[in-house]
Amino acid sequence: MNAFLQAVSFEILRYSTIVYDKAMDLWNTFWDWYAYTPELMPTRRYFLSESHTFNESYGKVPPDTIYLEEWTRRGEKKCVILYENETIPTSWLFDPFSQHARCPWLWIGDRNTEIDLTRTFQKFLVPGNFLKMELIKKLIHVTDQTKLVYIEAGTFDEVEFPAQGLLIKANGDE
Repeated sequence: MNAFLQAVSFEILRYSTIVYDKAMDLWNTFWDWYAYTPELMPTRRYFLSESHTFNESYGKVPPDTIYLEEWTRRGEKKCVILYENETIPTSWLFDPFSQHARCPWLWIGDRNTEIDLTRTFQKFLVPGNFLKMELIKKLIHVTDQTKLVYIEAGTFDEVEFPAQGLLIKANGDE
């Protein structure tokens, strides 16, 4: 296939996906409003920590700790991440399902062992989440041999996972 037709096909697919996502957002918003009024509260809240266990008395995330909020809807799970010294919410104005996140990768994993982590990180695709190595080290065993990379969604380039982390943006944000 020549390059021009390939580019046009890709753009048509991209824009049709955006239209489909917006239509599904509208459809789901209608049924969420019509069928029930969901309570805005996470299903589960906890710390990823060796020394701290979550309870309601914490106002900020303690040192060397990651706070996670799990939200579940129709069998799908989303997690909001907060890192040390960030304020732990006590009330919620939105839920992570209200916006679709733009997935920055097609595949993510360890290049050396070919371990696929794409499904592991799917639940962290919430706009505003910041995926840091600190979180990844608590989820998987990272050694000096680990080479965490991802295949970038727009360019299909293999990119090493940035040391400073990766911000998850909403669909449509640049």
